[in-house]
Amino acid sequence: MELNVGIGNVQLKNPLILASASYSVSERGLEKYIRKGFGAVITKTTTIKPLKGSPLPRIFWYDPDRKLMLSGAEAVRNPGMERMYRSIAAVKKLAESENCLIVGSLAGNTAEEMNHIAKRFVEAGADIIEMNMVCSATGPHLGPDYERLGSYWSQTPERAVEAIQGVKSTVSVPVWAKCSLSSMIKEEFINKVDKEARPDAYSFIGGKIPCLVIDVETGKPKFPGNVLLQIKKKIPICPMSHGPVKASTILHTAYIARLTDTPLIPSGGFYKGEDIVEAIMVGSSAAQICTAIYRNNNAANVFLKDIEAFMQRRNIESLGKLRGTSLQYIPAPPLLKAHIFS
Repeated sequence: MELNVGIGNVQLKNPLILASASYSVSERGLEKYIRKGFGAVITKTTTIKPLKGSPLPRIFWYDPDRKLMLSGAEAVRNPGMERMYRSIAAVKKLAESENCLIVGSLAGNTAEEMNHIAKRFVEAGADIIEMNMVCSATGPHLGPDYERLGSYWSQTPERAVEAIQGVKSTVSVPVWAKCSLSSMIKEEFINKVDKEARPDAYSFIGGKIPCLVIDVETGKPKFPGNVLLQIKKKIPICPMSHGPVKASTILHTAYIARLTDTPLIPSGGFYKGEDIVEAIMVGSSAAQICTAIYRNNNAANVFLKDIEAFMQRRNIESLGKLRGTSLQYIPAPPLLKAHIFS
């Protein structure tokens, strides 16, 4: 059985990509998950200088018994470019020996900042650059260092084009654009970015829904520190969390796959190997895993066993050949509708 998949001109030994999060913030974390069997690992999103991120609390389970709804409002908390440069360089040989690609995730307040980080990451040994243009937990309420981080850059196609063009002109490795889902489902956004910026892949987080959970012991709602700060500053809020959203992720992947030929790398609600197969069948090239790692840091091994069992059961020799096979049964937009709750 062949588990390898292609993302444009890049080949991964399997479709599992470790998403950017707190577990990939250091050399130790990257090394740990390179050894876990992922096809690629993504560093914690990194900025020019270290950022403290959102006030506490940052990461907690809204439903600690089921562990399906995770608050991850870190607001790009990271050790800074030079520290991450050293971490990438330190694990490069291990990654090569494990046939695991290193993806350097970056964010910046200006295109120039992003260009500089991308260059340093490639010098350190990053095989791919991912541009974080999706983080919704950042913003001016956290201070001037956060004013244009994250989702600012994918709010309009013009900003996305400026950012992506800059990085692609700076480095020779593939560049993945991680954009907000609300922008990705707009045909005019996709068309302009595809034509003028030509990213090597799009990554995105599947459907999010507003979430309000009450701590019955105190009667108070559970809000991450980022939202608490917004309330304090009288900024309107719409509480969000990563919930059991796989069905939404699958729908949006199928929808976006009809809008672009650029490879897609979704995340959101993937908890077993067959979830990844499902995403591939509706047009994704691979998938990023995040919340499942917080539940079980050996999730990659479980996912891969699930995928192998599926392929054996269905007598499928090549996983990559399943890409998009379900789209023939799904109507194209506008008959297939995509919607973002906010």
